[in-house]
Amino acid sequence: MRPQLILRVAAKEILSTLRDQRAIISNLLIPLIVLPVVMLGLPLLLGGLFQREQTTVTSVGIAGEANLPAELASLLKAQNVGLQKVDDPEAAVRDGTVPVAIGVPADFAGKVTSGAGADLTLYSKPGNMKSELNANKIQQAVQDYSRQLVSGRLRAAGLNPDILQPVHVQSVDASSAAEKRSGQLSWLIPFFIAIWTLTGGQMTAIDATAGEKERGTLEALLVTPIRRTEVVTGKFLATVTFGLSAAVMAIVGYVVGGAIVGSAFTPHLGGQAADLVQVMGGSLDISPTSVLLLLVSALLLAGTISALLLSITMFARSFKEAQSYVAPLSILLILPAVGLQFKDLLGFGDGIYMVPVFNALVLMDDIVKGTASSGPVLTTWLTLLVVIVLLLAFANRNFHREGVIFRV
Repeated sequence: MRPQLILRVAAKEILSTLRDQRAIISNLLIPLIVLPVVMLGLPLLLGGLFQREQTTVTSVGIAGEANLPAELASLLKAQNVGLQKVDDPEAAVRDGTVPVAIGVPADFAGKVTSGAGADLTLYSKPGNMKSELNANKIQQAVQDYSRQLVSGRLRAAGLNPDILQPVHVQSVDASSAAEKRSGQLSWLIPFFIAIWTLTGGQMTAIDATAGEKERGTLEALLVTPIRRTEVVTGKFLATVTFGLSAAVMAIVGYVVGGAIVGSAFTPHLGGQAADLVQVMGGSLDISPTSVLLLLVSALLLAGTISALLLSITMFARSFKEAQSYVAPLSILLILPAVGLQFKDLLGFGDGIYMVPVFNALVLMDDIVKGTASSGPVLTTWLTLLVVIVLLLAFANRNFHREGVIFRV
């Protein structure tokens, strides 16, 4: 093959795609902005909201305030809870007048004093974040009050309060530093890389095959002194360029966004809010080696998807028909990517690194979490290289078939 002719074909396809401004927006701007916003902005937003709810005095409905012991009222106040009298606590929560409400029966204080069990009714909306956060405040205050009562009664009887809890469990987070920083949303990184690799490459692949058929320019290209294998290779390089550019911009946006969030925003959050941001993945900070591994994996994934796109779109007779062929590929990428969040429960073995495309997603998830090892890395890369060669051989074979090239 002649490299200069291959590069000419690739340059022609790249230039043709760049004429469409949507290509620049979808391949460069959107990946650069959206992934940091989702992966870093969402945890940061939730962390800020969580901190606000924890530190802001919230009005909570109460029916029977006169029956509430002073000690419990003080503990509620310590949780930044303000009591607001309501006639019907359930209706007040249902209508949104207050996020939560409590009902204190008339015999509540008497039962507490006598040592009998006393019931306190809590009205909330499960699934409503504000309601649940404030319900947790009330439950924490009630638990503290219950512990005070039990502790006082045991001491009055000459007993040590620790007798109720003879065994204490001390939890230690055994995760690596990278796993702690990656958080629960780390699976979205390979998800977005795969989706944007497909989105970025499909525009070029469709235009370079079905688009040329529709415009009638493919025949002119074939009569030039260039081998069809060189044409296929050039179109493949152009498709990889746009697929990879979207993936690279997503990686760059996340790395830069993670550094900005970690240094400028997270330190200003409170302890619990900062912990929430970290748990969800808002403090990811990966090493240069991990970035390099991500880039190589993204390159091979882009190559696999690009070769697959060329193999499929070559059979289409028009641009719209090619789009209908490509549409199902999004589902084939989304389902495995979503399954990454259940990877630990599903218990994938080493064989998963030999499954094309999915192995790249699993490997990128491992890289983000800092658990990737040389065996899975080499297995995944070698598998993807073999698949790329096979798909390009299939595309090249079809490009030599007149029934495919001139299908009308």
